[in-house]
Amino acid sequence: MGKDIETSVTFVLTWMKNAIMMSNKKTLAIIEDRRVILDSLTSFFDLSERFDLMLTADSAEQFIENWADQRIDLLLCDIGLPGKSGIEVAWYVKRRSASTQVVMYTVFDDKDAIFQALCAGASGYLLKNTPLPQMEEQLVEVLNGGSVMSPHVARMVISHFNPYLDKPYTADAERLTPREIEIVSLLQDGFSYKQVAAQANISVDTVKYHIRNIYGKLQINSRTELINKYKRPT
Repeated sequence: MGKDIETSVTFVLTWMKNAIMMSNKKTLAIIEDRRVILDSLTSFFDLSERFDLMLTADSAEQFIENWADQRIDLLLCDIGLPGKSGIEVAWYVKRRSASTQVVMYTVFDDKDAIFQALCAGASGYLLKNTPLPQMEEQLVEVLNGGSVMSPHVARMVISHFNPYLDKPYTADAERLTPREIEIVSLLQDGFSYKQVAAQANISVDTVKYHIRNIYGKLQINSRTELINKYKRPT
């Protein structure tokens, strides 16, 4: 009798633990046109304790057709898709579900494509040679409010925002996230905190949080210092 009770308690505790883990999982969708890559991603994330892979597609059109009323926390999307591009998908997703985070996934780091993806609302830009465990960590970082981008890509982005930056300033980009780089650019263009929040689709408090991080990383103390540091020549 005692053993039966112990077994029942163990079963209930295991069930509760699994239920909690499932409830904490974030929903994930993937769009990738190369079957071998899609299969690899599917196999990995099917076993993930952090993500619930709910939808995969090999084209934008298939994704749009199959995405009904499911809540998607994060979309990992190839840029170079047949038909509609990944950037078009990012525009579509962010307008239908602003809370869905979009991370672009590609084999190349073209500056214009990166900039267009960020303008479309993407929160990061991952290269396809990123190891899967590392990718999972970076996707979790996005869901926690961060952004993902390699130092090389970050340098390309900040040079797109301001091609006149000297090399020491460009190196600062390695310490800034894509969202922080975007905020620097908007402040440089004279946007108020409220306007930055509206443009970036975040709250004013979140803007202030990012700005405090920017000041700390760049070792400055004011908006004036920030603007002067990245001032474009006239």
